[in-house]
Order: sequence, then structure tokens, then C-alpha cells
Amino acid sequence: MSVTVGPDIGESKPLLYTQKARHRVVVGLSWDPRADKATFIDKLKGDNQQHDLDVICFIYDKDGNYLDYVGSEARDSMDSSGKIYHSGDDMTGEGEGDDEFISIEFADLPAEIHSIIFVAEVRSNHIFEDVDAPEIRVADGIDNANLFHSLLAQTDGKDRKACIALKLNRGPDSDTGWHIQNISDYPDISQIEDWGSYLTRYL
Repeated sequence: MSVTVGPDIGESKPLLYTQKARHRVVVGLSWDPRADKATFIDKLKGDNQQHDLDVICFIYDKDGNYLDYVGSEARDSMDSSGKIYHSGDDMTGEGEGDDEFISIEFADLPAEIHSIIFVAEVRSNHIFEDVDAPEIRVADGIDNANLFHSLLAQTDGKDRKACIALKLNRGPDSDTGWHIQNISDYPDISQIEDWGSYLTRYL
């Protein structure tokens, strides 16, 4: 994985953002629409659809207990506090900028929320290597400046369908009260029965 902005893999650093407008940051996922034509073999394998990716997050308390989930489906588009919310499902990657994103309003976030782990997942019948220009970033909600930016599956994880990208967690030694950790791990999702439980190893 190539990281252009933010901590190195495994590192945790203070998350600095503009402390305005509810201290909002955005975790955005982007990719380009499929440009190649589906072959006969692709159609037989069910690989003839557009590339479809999702950004999702899992929320935990200080003791590592799973609290909530935010994803692209309408029923999962907002956490119980209403301060972590999804932009909605994008199934093609068309257009400029973030194709899907999750917004976090830190100023009004309940105190029980301590860690938020973000996952990028290929939902169509493809792997990261098939997808054109998949990227994930964390951006300031006011000026849109990148606080973290990563090109997905540049070296590792090309044959995988999911990336555990990063974690945001509370930290007293940060001016904003939050830290960002670059995880950049590509698990075999066929071995994961429950994301909420699986991700506790990164807390």
C-alpha cells in the first residue's frame, strides 16, 4: 500500500483538523468506473458488472465492546447518535471526488464512543486488482484538506476483497482529542464470520 499523507502502517498519530462546524471529518472512498469490456469468460464467472466498492465503519467503547455499525444501506446509514453517517451507496465509481464517504461530527459525539474502525470492501464479484484507482482518505470537513490518503492494494492485498484501512480513537495527547492509526491490513473475508468481533484485535 502506498500512503501519501498520514502515519506509516501501524503508526498512530494525533488527528489534526479544523475545529469548526462540529469538528467534522470525512472518510472518503473513491475509484474509477470500469473501462474494459467484459469478456465471455467474465460473463460466465459473473464478473461482467461494474466495480462496486463500499466504505463502512464499526464503533467501539473504551473497553472494546462493539456498539454500532455504519454502512451504505439505508437502514445502516447512521449510528444511533446521528453523528456518524454515510453518504449513500455508489455502485459505479462515476464522477469526481469521493464516491462514498462517512462523516463524523466529533464535537457532539457521545463519550462512550472511543474507537471507530474503517473498512473498504469490494462488493462486486472482483478483487482490488481488478478495480481502477481505488483510494481512501480522511479529510477535514471544512477545507477538504487530506489528513490521510492511501492508494489501496498497490503492493499488498491485490487478490483480496477488503482492506481494514484505519482507526480513529480518542487520545488525551492530541489537541483535537483524537488519534488516527494506519492499519492497512487485507484479511481473507471468507474466514470472517462477524466483522464486529473480528475487528477487536485492532483496538
